[in-house]
Amino acid sequence: MFTATLYAQTAQGAQAGGSPLVSIGMMVVIFAIFYFLLIRPQKQQQKKLAQSIAELKKGDKIIVSGGIIAEYISDKEGGRIAVVKVGENTKMEIIKSSISAVVTEEMLNPPKKEEKKDKKAIEDKNQIKEDLEKAQAEEKKD
Repeated sequence: MFTATLYAQTAQGAQAGGSPLVSIGMMVVIFAIFYFLLIRPQKQQQKKLAQSIAELKKGDKIIVSGGIIAEYISDKEGGRIAVVKVGENTKMEIIKSSISAVVTEEMLNPPKKEEKKDKKAIEDKNQIKEDLEKAQAEEKKD
């Protein structure tokens, strides 16, 4: 009894399956979405990191993949190894591929959200004052 019902459902499902071009087209669309949302931005980020690592100069601050913040000093072994200063008298040799970020000024001192809100509030107040002054000037003319 149940077997006949299952065979009937399978036969109907096979007929309503549609064209294989539709399923291939959907897979292409999904791959395109993944490429533009995940793969491409990651490649751009890796390229930017590789460029900043190649342009390191003495005194630049870096973050090692273990979370250590250090100061870049020099290269060793043809540029494969970097010598970094961690403390006053502490130097370490690390593999350059373990550098996860080159520290910039924005990373050290990010703008606070409150400052942005305050600037926006001040701009809004100034705009309101200007509008009010214009309205009062027009009333005096009349």
